[in-house]
Amino acid sequence: MTGEKMPTKKELINTLSFFLDKSPEEIAFYGGTFTAIPLEKQKELIALVRKFYPDTPIRISTRPDELDYENLKFLKQNNVKTVEIGIQSMFDDVLSAANRGHSRKDNLNAVNLLKEFGFEISAHLMIGLLNDNIKKDLLSIQELLNLGVKMFRIHPTIIFKNTELEKLYLEGKYNPLTLDEAVNIASEMLLLIYQYGAKVIRLGYFVPENQKNQIVAGPYHPSFGDMTKSKAMNKIITRLNIKKVRYHKKFESWFNSYDNKQLEIEKYLSESNEIFFDNLSLKEASKRSFRRELLD
Repeated sequence: MTGEKMPTKKELINTLSFFLDKSPEEIAFYGGTFTAIPLEKQKELIALVRKFYPDTPIRISTRPDELDYENLKFLKQNNVKTVEIGIQSMFDDVLSAANRGHSRKDNLNAVNLLKEFGFEISAHLMIGLLNDNIKKDLLSIQELLNLGVKMFRIHPTIIFKNTELEKLYLEGKYNPLTLDEAVNIASEMLLLIYQYGAKVIRLGYFVPENQKNQIVAGPYHPSFGDMTKSKAMNKIITRLNIKKVRYHKKFESWFNSYDNKQLEIEKYLSESNEIFFDNLSLKEASKRSFRRELLD
């Protein structure tokens, strides 16, 4: 997808060596389906990391249908802490239309197996796929939250050149979300996630600069995450008629960008990492402002 080549073993060693004095908090294998690699290759890569960083936690990304007991047992024994899985949706008609090659049952099996081993789970979800809608997006989030998933990545569907989706788009058989629609849906998903004390570690699809000319259509924006968080804060403030907000400086862009610059509220910086809307925490404010009728 990115056009990048698999690094050689020498390149991996050079990269790992370069960061020896940086004390990295985590080593991650991204950009593919790690558990679909032959087990001997997995062992080689993990051994290479542990040679340089014996105690540093490892994170991998994979598919729900590429997990099995023996493989996870090996990963758990070798300092893998977090497993990110490309769930995308909890609805079979959406998964089938997207040619994902896995099912809702695979998603459930993957989450339950990862929970059994005690891995931290990050679920990747897409919005705007064929047969998808806001209700399905929110029900997918709700089910995963009920299963105990606490981390999410949310990606709007983007159309790239030379793909089956481009063909459907040009034939008038697929209409992507507008940017406003994508931000609206993702911000409602945020309000649902925050009320469970869970977090979103990525909003929007990262496209390398040299690949941006491959985008045909869809709600791509380099600041999609900031736009979505700002929209969620705006919904809380307007729906609950909030008069005063307190937040740490790191959240300043959530309250002072896009439409939030015009909000007539009192804004205060705080040393606390918590956000308060009048006297409500983010968790409670999200719960009260979320439109639960969207799930009906």
